[in-house]
Amino acid sequence: MAEVPLIPSLALHPLFAGVAATALAQLEPHLQSRRFEAGDIVLRAGVASAELFGLIDGAVRVELAGGRRVQLVAPQCFGELSALTGDPVSATVVAQRDSRAWVLAAPVLFDAMARETAFFRNVATLLGLRLRERTRRAPATRPRVVLVPTGEAGDPGVLAALARGLQHYAPGSEHDDVPGDASARGAERMRRWRDAGPGGALLLLGADRAGCAALLADLDGDDVLLVTADDLPGLPETHALPVVWRRGALSHATALQRWSHVLPQGEIEAAAGSADWSRTRQPALDHLVRRLCGRDVGMAMSVGAAAGLAHLGVLEVLEGDGLPIDFLCGSSMGGAVALAFARFGSARAASAVLLRLVASFARSKGLQWLPRASLISASRMTSLTRELYGDATFAELRLPIAVVAADLAMGKRVVLDSGPVAPAARATAAIPGVFAPVRVGDAVLVDGAVVSRLPVDLLAARGCGFKIAALVRPTYPQQAPDAARAADRLEQRLHRPFGFRAAMGGAYRLQGWWDSASHAGRADLSLTVPIPVGEGFNFAAAAAMVDCGRRTARERLPQIREAMQQVLAPGVP
Repeated sequence: MAEVPLIPSLALHPLFAGVAATALAQLEPHLQSRRFEAGDIVLRAGVASAELFGLIDGAVRVELAGGRRVQLVAPQCFGELSALTGDPVSATVVAQRDSRAWVLAAPVLFDAMARETAFFRNVATLLGLRLRERTRRAPATRPRVVLVPTGEAGDPGVLAALARGLQHYAPGSEHDDVPGDASARGAERMRRWRDAGPGGALLLLGADRAGCAALLADLDGDDVLLVTADDLPGLPETHALPVVWRRGALSHATALQRWSHVLPQGEIEAAAGSADWSRTRQPALDHLVRRLCGRDVGMAMSVGAAAGLAHLGVLEVLEGDGLPIDFLCGSSMGGAVALAFARFGSARAASAVLLRLVASFARSKGLQWLPRASLISASRMTSLTRELYGDATFAELRLPIAVVAADLAMGKRVVLDSGPVAPAARATAAIPGVFAPVRVGDAVLVDGAVVSRLPVDLLAARGCGFKIAALVRPTYPQQAPDAARAADRLEQRLHRPFGFRAAMGGAYRLQGWWDSASHAGRADLSLTVPIPVGEGFNFAAAAAMVDCGRRTARERLPQIREAMQQVLAPGVP
């Protein structure tokens, strides 16, 4: 079989993003192409190596300490730490199937890093991602149980489809059914599974409602109860995480509850009868299965006023590249953007609607002649949010959303994730003094920025397998001449009437951005979107803010793909 040229493979690799074609051509004579058959040991732990490997096709299995295994597929790479440091290889790498890789010797690697700034930056980013992965606390790998109440005629099809997905993402998972009069056998099956099941695998256990109720006491806190919205109220309390799903339309009661997974019958039948699992052919099922396996992708979005519209640009680029976002949370404008994205079906559609409303708001803000609770009338904001969201509820959105607000009455943070969307959108972005507080039940809610500027903790609370933090912040001058000009402009503003507002506003924003940066460090991947200084509240520049988000996401896209591959790739047997 003829060799495939290496240069096209390099150009697609995240390590070489931004590297000029001429530089890639200079590297080609120094590259080797190697083939490995399934089962071949590519690298052995403890043996010295001075080469960087990049997969062209196929897949390899990395066997880490503690029995953990990670699968890598094209265009991922491996061996970089040993190539850079000269230390022995830290993990054995085995060809999972017939594979081909390009190989770069350490001296050539060092030379390329010295000559090409983009390559140096990409290698540093890769090392940072690997270091974060190695130092973060690994999730529990003990075998877990997913208990599913059954009863309807279609349930066997649902269980078969789920079992197929679990085998794809968590090989070694098993599926069993427990008759209603055999709850003792079901409890024993769960105990044996916890003792002898493969690490990271799941036991999908179906039982009728009576049997399920009897088995709930045997579930642990990291197990899952997969249940319909109709069945959940009739079941006893349990330590397990309830994950709610449904087949068809929402009832009036369930529309006011939290978001639930909807499983189309066509996807169930296609997945149950297919030998291959496809994320694109059955997206709803894939989302649910990845959540059960701890592989769902969550994104937290920061505050930012007008600058927060940059989040739309980030979402648009990720969506356009086919990367899934399974859960969104945000505070202030980040929360408003999350709600619009889930309401209108795509980032591009949400951008069009929000930019139109922002322009309308800029023309007619609804300032009150005799302000009471706020400068801008509550009726103006109520009208805008009703126009945007109508009577939609969180349960009707296309993906689960949570937004943050501050309760002035009780002095606490409030997370809004159920009920009508419009008041939640007003509350999360209700800047005190500018927009009126929003009464929701017994709470009086204002801007979420008061208590949480970047709610990364909500991603962990949901159990997201991959956590992204998106942070907008101004680009402060880095050079002395620019700093001097910025200082002169600020000093002029300070000496004008009411100049204290510039000092107070600047200090408040700076405090918030630094606080957000500390929270961003808790995510698996942090995206910082730079915006021009002083433009944070310039709603006339809304379209430019969206462009800032697009530009940042496009620049980081190779690294984002590389980082997300671990949760989207099939599991390793």
